[in-house]
Amino acid sequence: MNTPQAREREAGMMRAVFGKDYRDDSDDALADLPDPDKHIDKLSYVVSAVSHKLLPDGRAILVANAETANTEGTAESAHASPGLLNVFFLAPKGQPGDGQWQVVKRLENIAGLGSSGQLGEVHWVTLGANKPGLAIRHGYTGQGYTITQLALFEIGDGKVTALDGGIDLYSDNMGACGPDTDECWMVDGKWRFAAARDGGAYDDLLIDFKGASEKIKPGVTVKPDEDPPRIATPLNGHARYGYDGKAYKLVEGKNPVPGI
Repeated sequence: MNTPQAREREAGMMRAVFGKDYRDDSDDALADLPDPDKHIDKLSYVVSAVSHKLLPDGRAILVANAETANTEGTAESAHASPGLLNVFFLAPKGQPGDGQWQVVKRLENIAGLGSSGQLGEVHWVTLGANKPGLAIRHGYTGQGYTITQLALFEIGDGKVTALDGGIDLYSDNMGACGPDTDECWMVDGKWRFAAARDGGAYDDLLIDFKGASEKIKPGVTVKPDEDPPRIATPLNGHARYGYDGKAYKLVEGKNPVPGI
């Protein structure tokens, strides 16, 4: 949802949440929020709207990303720094359709995901009947290695519950794969929800994986200017995750994504 109408609506929501701290020129807010590491009470953050969802009763949920601000008031995140998840529950204010909002509940800096100060891709999902949720695809790339994971959250009435922060979806070491690298790989998973196999209230998460690894063939001598021959092994597969009352756990198949 990145239409001009959606961006305008999100700007109105951000103004309701942050008031004078919202900056129209940069479409973000410079605000003091709780320190997630609890080193001090609050720190200065640059907060940007990521996505929102309008509910049937007229209320709305806004998802925003926060990253540390420097003394000039601009975002300053290290490559390994996660984006911080903020969720705001809002209700219409004034006449219907005039774009005015009031804040019902603030959930600030409740999780750190992703890298370079960014959460990742936010998807609104249905975890079961009357169970809205968020699936956030987040990851990290460093020194030629990449990994992507899926974080799941249930959205209740004014609350957000983490169901799993790191189900592996993708990884590769293509940026670090050279002639002397023993094993090179790439695996990608496509995810979706389906009715729970055990008939439970929460849907199962299904992931289909496709990829391969290539290992240097042992006992082969090659010339200095030649790449060694490799033996390819498929890393295809299927995994089913079910909700056990607290989190999503692997209940069928195997997740072949190599860690980094």
